[in-house]
Amino acid sequence: MRSLARNGLLLTLACTFSYLESLIPTPVGVRLGLSNLVILYSLYCQTIRATCAIGFLKCTFVAITRGFSAGILSSAGFVLSICGMLLLQRCHASLLLTSACGGLLHNLGQLAMAMLLMQSIGLLGYLPVLLLSGTVAGMLSAILAGILFNRLPDSPIHIQFPNRIQKRRSL
Repeated sequence: MRSLARNGLLLTLACTFSYLESLIPTPVGVRLGLSNLVILYSLYCQTIRATCAIGFLKCTFVAITRGFSAGILSSAGFVLSICGMLLLQRCHASLLLTSACGGLLHNLGQLAMAMLLMQSIGLLGYLPVLLLSGTVAGMLSAILAGILFNRLPDSPIHIQFPNRIQKRRSL
């Protein structure tokens, strides 16, 4: 029962982050990936089954609130990103690498699905923007997730951040 309540809370957070993120004006296709924080937590602290359930239910929420096409694009991005993140997690890759690749793969999955739906390879022109934005958003998610993981008492991951940033000495 406790895991059901936790999964419900995580799903609510993922949907809330997704909705709030849709209110922030950004270039087309570029998102902050805030709901990825929930997926990262679930990936490291829950079962694969729970993580996939949360992810697909969030995609369903996207389909209900933003339309069928958005739901399909979200699902394609989720499937590709979760496969990549699971593989990297199993290889004991860093949280930063896992999340950055998740963001990048999410955008690639969405682009591939958009090309299928629109039957156009012209969308490949948007690839550089999506590669950069997905990687940066994934890295930012990893940094935020690392801060959150350090504050959670039952977190399996604790990340060492430097106490201060050393300035370069100019010659």
